[in-house]
Amino acid sequence: MPETTETPTSETARRPTRLQKSMAKTMTRAVTTTALSQVARDVDMSSVQHDRASAAERSSINTYVLAAVATGLVDHPLLNSRLDERSVIVPDQVNLGIAVSVPDGLVVPIVHGADRLSFTELDAAALAAAAKARNGELTFPDVEGGTFTVSNLGMFGIDGGFAIPPHPQAAILLVGRVRDSFVPDDAGLPVLRPMCRCGLSFDHRFIDGAAAARFLMAVDAALGDATRLRENPGSTP
Repeated sequence: MPETTETPTSETARRPTRLQKSMAKTMTRAVTTTALSQVARDVDMSSVQHDRASAAERSSINTYVLAAVATGLVDHPLLNSRLDERSVIVPDQVNLGIAVSVPDGLVVPIVHGADRLSFTELDAAALAAAAKARNGELTFPDVEGGTFTVSNLGMFGIDGGFAIPPHPQAAILLVGRVRDSFVPDDAGLPVLRPMCRCGLSFDHRFIDGAAAARFLMAVDAALGDATRLRENPGSTP
């Protein structure tokens, strides 16, 4: 049998960036100090698509999701809380993290007091936060104090996955692409609807599956009334 020779492989070693080091530290703490679980739900985005088409100013689908999450967290504050030693800490406002992809990895700028903003204010704040992230202009206050994170991977053609909430947050919502799917109507007949998979990862040490499911139901219901979301005047002074 003729002798075979192995072709040597070529490898390149490079040091992780500061952002990658920070992300590794945060994710390691999240995995080693929490008991993560997940529930998921397919959400009908017909109302969102209709409202976007009829609105005078067209906002992104992600803004509707952020508004629905902020509204849902007000009624389900446990998902907006964190476990500190033996106490559950419940903040008095929703500081919404928005996962943004940048060349070195992932950053999560925070929209503070998202539950108190009008739809227009939330839209502007989210766009500004994402722009600062992509331009490398984030400061410490921009990324500190998050209570819940939304990661939208729909633009990458992703349907779902298992996201990890940034420590010390207890939950994160992973949003997939909007895709046309056949679902049964009230008569049990198949109809084509724009559907979106929403997966909620949460800390099962103090949040149970029923609480997580109820929150997803609230998000679903809010997205099912998109005009009401857009017309929210907010409660800022």
